[in-house]
Amino acid sequence: MTTALKNVLEPVVIILIFAVGVVVNRRRPFSSLWSYLSASDAETPLLHANTNHPARHAIPIPDNTCFRQRHTSRLLALFPFTIEIFYWLLTYWPYQLLRAASAVFINADPQRKAATIILAQAHASEIMAIESRLGVAIELQFQRFVLRCHPMLMGFLKQLYLAHIAIGIAFLAYGFTYFPRRRFTAVRRTIALDNLLAFPILSFWRCAPPRLMPRTVGFVDVIHAGSETSAWANNRFQLTLAAMPSLHFGTSVLLATSIVLYGRHQWLRILAPLYPMLMGLSVVATANHWVLDCVVGVCVVAAGSYFNRVLLGMRPVEEWIFWLCQTERPQYREDGKGWSV
Repeated sequence: MTTALKNVLEPVVIILIFAVGVVVNRRRPFSSLWSYLSASDAETPLLHANTNHPARHAIPIPDNTCFRQRHTSRLLALFPFTIEIFYWLLTYWPYQLLRAASAVFINADPQRKAATIILAQAHASEIMAIESRLGVAIELQFQRFVLRCHPMLMGFLKQLYLAHIAIGIAFLAYGFTYFPRRRFTAVRRTIALDNLLAFPILSFWRCAPPRLMPRTVGFVDVIHAGSETSAWANNRFQLTLAAMPSLHFGTSVLLATSIVLYGRHQWLRILAPLYPMLMGLSVVATANHWVLDCVVGVCVVAAGSYFNRVLLGMRPVEEWIFWLCQTERPQYREDGKGWSV
């Protein structure tokens, strides 16, 4: 597969997953689209609140039911997964744009870039020393073993590493369809909060991944080097000195755990634990993370899961954005009867 084709295929796959999610989760039956139910049992898709014990907010929440018959409100009610696309954009792109701005800032000044690389490599050396004392410094030996004995496995692990965004979106589509609503919204808030927690860590404690250590250390960059690399994984906006923490691994643990606990299909619950196992092998074999990066990644996800309700404080902002758009958000009946309009 050529590099140009791969660069086109990746976003196309993401769009297709979103499209399938929209169609599968369309509201049924169509004939009831014009039957408007009470908003008293609604939930906020992104900032789910307990309707039995509603949260108190310093900022008043507007009543958007007056926009119920507008076309935008009806469209969102008919295709409720559509709003998940916007929430994903709000969750993913600010984090990526901050990383890109950080990369541009570092690369803009050659002296600053050189100093940052030296500092990041020094931090990575500290990690190597800690791992050696703990007996978990396996990154170099494992990469050499895979490259020497299982080159086809390396190709699979490389593609798995690059596919984490598409897998995450597929998870959102599945969770939206099959998870209990409260569980799904809590998991999605966790993912959003994880990004907020990870960015300060990677910004104030720059850490070089194994692949960016001096060549004398011996690691090989199997993803970002060569003619077959993806433009989405290798560009001037890519923040490379950000190994700590590994959200690749931490998020994979969150997704697998959520499916095991809340998934509807037994075969998927059985297979789910394989994902973090393979992702752990992937981030180590491709020299993109240290073992301790994965440990800290899980800690970030655990903190995000525990504190995810802090995002409920943003609910008034969300409601006022809907008010400015003159749209009522989709409503989900707490009695299990699905989406209402």
